[in-house]
Amino acid sequence: MKLNKKIFILILIIEIICFSLFPIGQVFAATKYTQTLKEGINNFPKEYQKALNNLKELHPNWNFEAYYTGIPWNTAVLNETATHGRNRVIKSSDDSWICSCGNIASGYACASEEIIKYYLDPRNFLNEINVFQFLEISYNSKIHTISGIKSAVKGTFLDNKITYEKNKKTYTKTYADIILEAAKESNMSPYSIVTKIIQEVGTNGSSSVSGTYKGYEGYYNFFNLGAYDTGNAIVNGLKYAKDKKWNNQYDAIIEGAKEIANSYTNAGQNTAYFYKWDVVGTKILNSGESQTVSSSNMYWHQYMTNIQDPTSQSKSLYNTYASNEILDKQINFIIPVYDDMPEQNEMPSGFSSDTENLYYVNCTDGLRVRSKASTSGKVLKTLYKNTKVQMITKNYATANGYTWDKIKLSDGVNGYVADKYLTEYKTNQNNKEDTNNKETVIEVAKTTDNLKLRKTAGTSGVLLTTIPKGKQVDVLQKDVSKSNGYNWYKVKYNNYTGYVASEYLTSNEKITVNEEYAKVDGNTLVITPDSTLENISNIQASGDLKTGEKVTIGENSYTVVMLGDANGDGKITSADYVRIKNVIRGKEKLTTLEIKASDTNEDEKVTSSDYVKIKNVIRGKEKIQI
Repeated sequence: MKLNKKIFILILIIEIICFSLFPIGQVFAATKYTQTLKEGINNFPKEYQKALNNLKELHPNWNFEAYYTGIPWNTAVLNETATHGRNRVIKSSDDSWICSCGNIASGYACASEEIIKYYLDPRNFLNEINVFQFLEISYNSKIHTISGIKSAVKGTFLDNKITYEKNKKTYTKTYADIILEAAKESNMSPYSIVTKIIQEVGTNGSSSVSGTYKGYEGYYNFFNLGAYDTGNAIVNGLKYAKDKKWNNQYDAIIEGAKEIANSYTNAGQNTAYFYKWDVVGTKILNSGESQTVSSSNMYWHQYMTNIQDPTSQSKSLYNTYASNEILDKQINFIIPVYDDMPEQNEMPSGFSSDTENLYYVNCTDGLRVRSKASTSGKVLKTLYKNTKVQMITKNYATANGYTWDKIKLSDGVNGYVADKYLTEYKTNQNNKEDTNNKETVIEVAKTTDNLKLRKTAGTSGVLLTTIPKGKQVDVLQKDVSKSNGYNWYKVKYNNYTGYVASEYLTSNEKITVNEEYAKVDGNTLVITPDSTLENISNIQASGDLKTGEKVTIGENSYTVVMLGDANGDGKITSADYVRIKNVIRGKEKLTTLEIKASDTNEDEKVTSSDYVKIKNVIRGKEKIQI
């Protein structure tokens, strides 16, 4: 018995020593993975293809390559969460984003497993902006020009000319010229170099590039190489620069870029995503090529710890390409695919799944929560795409060209955001609208006073909007419940469906419309391009059938929305799809009615699928139907 006990203790000591000597991420037994690069959208799994096809319609010259990592999804997650501190988020993030280990350094907390899953999953970022984290970042002389670099650095500290000494000679150059040299020598995109510098030291620069930091005067580190979170990150980075003899800005940029490229870009990690998530082999693959990689060479070699960094870079890269009018050039995106991926990885939230009145952020740029319903309100927090919030009052106020909602964050903070950047969250539909849940209008009624439309039947329900006196509503269900002294009806008004006190409604003559050609949507009459005054209703109608015009059916007046008629001329022509394309690119804006008219498939958003449908209508390949 004593001998067995001694053996047990010896084994335990050996295990402890092993865990001390080797990083946790390398304790797992090494596994071999076969990785393959396949070109074309059809080579992606189906759950990728819809989003990529939408991007291809917007930008026909864009090319997409599927990087099959060969790594099971759960294995990737296990390795990325094995070492605390390898992946971090800003310490003021939602509690659900922060690991319970309490590891905090340089203002960043260890990331939770759920938020790591969200940012690791490429499918969450296949939109026109965030897809740029998958941009291949090699140098391309055809699209990487000095004028483009000057545009990229405009408004930052890099928009300057500097004088420096090197080999006892004095030189004067612009940062843009130096960055172009760095791109050529490193084989890395100059736009990526600019983005990395700004990400690391900010638009105004930092102590890492001032050359005046005490104890490290005359040294520069534009990429914060060696600036580890443990201890003083700036000191760590400048010590690294001193060891490298980067005693002028030129060497710091040129040699820093070459070091990054040799260590990351040219070693297979040739996208912003791969800089963060080390899930690829050690060489750049060409389309159709494969390689075998050991797991011992993965997961630990990452450029940054901040898991949001690639997404932040994608916005900067997109803006650079857009401002230089090269979005429609031939651009290549390399997007990873893992084995056995789950259906989805949602952004975690402090709200439970059964919390009432949840909405999620639908914009990619970051949504500012303000202290009052105005752009002059103090910014309380910036929310990222798919962040969940709880609605307190919808359409709380109108100011500065926005309709503002009052919301509650998961940490209990109340604030105000622009309504158009929120979408109702439906847990049972995976955030997709239920197109089959269309209720029948059983009666048309008018309001006898200003009437509050609420999300639930009762005075405590979230206020969706106030319906003015004399406005028409569609009654969907009568006598839903009796509470707070009122009898509640379920109604639809404009884009809102909710509940009102029936005591403030009076019935109108029931109107029926020919569902093949038209439908009533509150005060709006939505029609197809084939509609005529004779075929839209059972009651005599009069007026002009084009978007924005009024039509009268019986005693009721409606504003017309002709699906596909984006410019309000009553015809479906190339001018309509060109306008929709410009809207998607941010070059034009539409009114509320024009948005409805442009939404040809009625999915409540204007996307590339709408202008493609209009093209097909003009060519006679398709019809727009209700």
